[in-house]
Amino acid sequence: MKPLTLAILSALSAGAHAAETAPSDTPAPAAAPLATTPEYLKPTTLDTLKVVGQRLFPYQEGMVLNERYIQDQAKGNGDIGTLLRINPNVQFDDSAAMSSNRMGEIRPANISINGGQYYQNLLQLDGASFNNDIDPQSSNPHVVAEVPSVAQGIALDTDLIGSLTVFDSNVPANFGGFNGGVVDARSRQAGDRFGGKLNFRMSRSTWNEMIIDPGDRQDFLESAQYSNQPVYDKYKVGLMLEGRLDNGLGLIGTFTRTRSDIPLRGYTDNRTSPDDAFIKEQRRENTSASLRGDIDLGGVRLWASVTHAPTDERYFTINTKNSWFDIKQGGPVASVRAAFDVGAWTVGNTLSYSDVESSRRGQSGVEYWKTWARSEAYDWGVNNNSQEGNWGNVDQTSRDIGYKLVADRAPFRWGDAEHRIQAGVEYADRRATYHRLNDHDSYLSPGTTTSCLGPAGVEDSVSCSLSPVFTSVTNGVVAGRGQFFRTRNIYSAGYFEVAMAQWALFVQDDIRLGRWSIRPGLRLDGDDLMDQKTLAPRLALSWDVFGNQLSLLTAGANRYYGRSLFSYKLREGRENLQTAYTRSSAAQPWRVSRRYTAANRFEALDIPYSDELMTGWNQRWSNLDINVKYVRREGRDEALRREVPSEDGSGYYASDVYEYFNGGRSSSDIYTLAVGLVRPWEAFGAHTQIQLATDKTETKRNYGDYMTDVTATSYNQWVRYNGALIRRHDLPPSSYNRPWTARLSTQTRWEKPGLLWSNFLRYRAGNRTTTTVGTEVHEGRSIDVIEDIDLPATWTWDSTVEYTVALPRDREVYARVEAMNVLNRSNAYRTGTAVYYEPGRSYWLELGYRF
Repeated sequence: MKPLTLAILSALSAGAHAAETAPSDTPAPAAAPLATTPEYLKPTTLDTLKVVGQRLFPYQEGMVLNERYIQDQAKGNGDIGTLLRINPNVQFDDSAAMSSNRMGEIRPANISINGGQYYQNLLQLDGASFNNDIDPQSSNPHVVAEVPSVAQGIALDTDLIGSLTVFDSNVPANFGGFNGGVVDARSRQAGDRFGGKLNFRMSRSTWNEMIIDPGDRQDFLESAQYSNQPVYDKYKVGLMLEGRLDNGLGLIGTFTRTRSDIPLRGYTDNRTSPDDAFIKEQRRENTSASLRGDIDLGGVRLWASVTHAPTDERYFTINTKNSWFDIKQGGPVASVRAAFDVGAWTVGNTLSYSDVESSRRGQSGVEYWKTWARSEAYDWGVNNNSQEGNWGNVDQTSRDIGYKLVADRAPFRWGDAEHRIQAGVEYADRRATYHRLNDHDSYLSPGTTTSCLGPAGVEDSVSCSLSPVFTSVTNGVVAGRGQFFRTRNIYSAGYFEVAMAQWALFVQDDIRLGRWSIRPGLRLDGDDLMDQKTLAPRLALSWDVFGNQLSLLTAGANRYYGRSLFSYKLREGRENLQTAYTRSSAAQPWRVSRRYTAANRFEALDIPYSDELMTGWNQRWSNLDINVKYVRREGRDEALRREVPSEDGSGYYASDVYEYFNGGRSSSDIYTLAVGLVRPWEAFGAHTQIQLATDKTETKRNYGDYMTDVTATSYNQWVRYNGALIRRHDLPPSSYNRPWTARLSTQTRWEKPGLLWSNFLRYRAGNRTTTTVGTEVHEGRSIDVIEDIDLPATWTWDSTVEYTVALPRDREVYARVEAMNVLNRSNAYRTGTAVYYEPGRSYWLELGYRF
């Protein structure tokens, strides 16, 4: 056993606990907000985790993670997905991207809320959206025409967050543009005195266990591909400063940088290139800087925040020289909020701005791709090819400017009922762009030649070489002779943009009538891209069964409309940028062989929506808060695509094009049970908070994502599945669909020793996936016979130990160790036919100074 492993397990078995002391950098509680201040503008000063159904959410709308919980639990890479594991209504991606093979990555995980698609959640930071709607399903960095995107437009660092709220059912009418759920993050608020924190974190592959299928282990250790990362080093540095001036202005600024270095072999098959590096180091780096301010001017309360969080991912292409390129993500997200009172009304205003990108920059001076036959001059490749170059420079941006007004009426009585009316309006100007910055040449199909004189009688050193090639290839090069390229694809510089104006009106009334609470609401949305208007009814009910606020029965019926993605329109233009050329000898000029036309055509769509029915029970008993909830979601009009004749005479479109249409549907049934302590449990001088949450989830969907092609043979064909005939698209989804899960979270503090011990245990029932076991004949055609494969259950234990030493003048230093998958469990899952494993035992070490 490794020494670090032994040390951590010894500390855990010794019963290291921690006391609930307020760290010196914890802000003092703010003055109580006015009773009429909108909830979304109130500062968050919660002491314990608010679980599903607690009185913070009388209609069981969701869950709040406060700053104490965020800081006490294992942070890992510091993304919000790690925090949301406690929410039973959140499912996670079971894909190769989250496996033990790729532990060097720092990209945030995709999440599904109550069966919704991962790209149809609403993500907000201080009221500003940080969704990336450019092309969130795109993930392969090695595609010449597109740049991968992520659903989270910025990698939001959890150290910036003061509270994280997830609305997963009975979502209020003031939120729209989602089919799944709402993740509403609020940045930290400054304390009353000057203070701050400086910290350093690290995790290394030499400390950690990577669980790999035995048959793939040797290839993994000799990896040249970004999808297999046997060696990595992750580092994170952070600085936070805060304080409040004499005039009441509070300021808090943060800076964090997370970096992962991933050395890989440059070439496969143990190839050592004489002209290129044997080891090449990929890099992932996220830099996040934020500034937040707040002030109460008496009649007006102001909040402002700006976060700039760019991410740079550096890649190379295997078996290729001069192939470096960078994927650039993220950008600025900012908001200004103001609240003031007008008679019985409190008016909240939010002006928001975000500008996120998914762009690519190739190695400087390398604006081409070439596939040479190996020769004396080009002897760095594998097999018969020596490749060089990259995929070209592309900028993709998504810019949103928004304004939201929310007016809350102070409670008033009308007859026997008390009413709390909320009404509001939203407007957003959204714009997305696709820009290929310069022409990019792709040279392919080398042929044999004895001369490199071009058509003008000038020597061609760009697409021709007289260096003798090593091996003859049928219909290609001849050993001992030179070579020239016969095919050339030019991806021309070009610019496209999509502009969209969105607006919304909403109103709701929270009515209290005896022991009943009823919240009817309506939300009207529209945009000029799809030229659609949607009306979403929202209704939530709560019954205080015995009139003592100890037993609440809740129910709801709601409709949620999703967002329009920019990918639908941007794909139409970029195919026109490609032109193919050919020639039969080096002396001939290039001639156009094909002018590519648009293979995708934009058609206005109906906006996808989900209908929700829910019912729940919230019981306070002794010191326990017990919550049971059932949510039924029906997804309709979801986007997928099909191939149709274009019937275009202009030549802009191909003869057959893909168009998006509203053919997708889904259904989800989610049962959840959550139990938490109302007050921390005190024993032996320790304060312990405990949360337990379980779920049973069943999701069915007739498509994968919006790029699912319904005209593909594999999509509509019959298959025999577990003995029954069904269409292939009706097979159960393989990801975001664990049948049931359970998680237990604990945080224990001992004051005198200065120790924190937190734990997170998660159990997930065996996942069910499918495999093809044979074929049979149906209606004269051969069809696949498919059966389920039951994968074993998985469970992990993550544990965190933090030791704090107090210093004079309210200062302290601390050391923190996070151990993920403490017992190094081998948790297997499948993606297609491949078997992957969740990350094995891994550690993060953190050292810090608070003042």
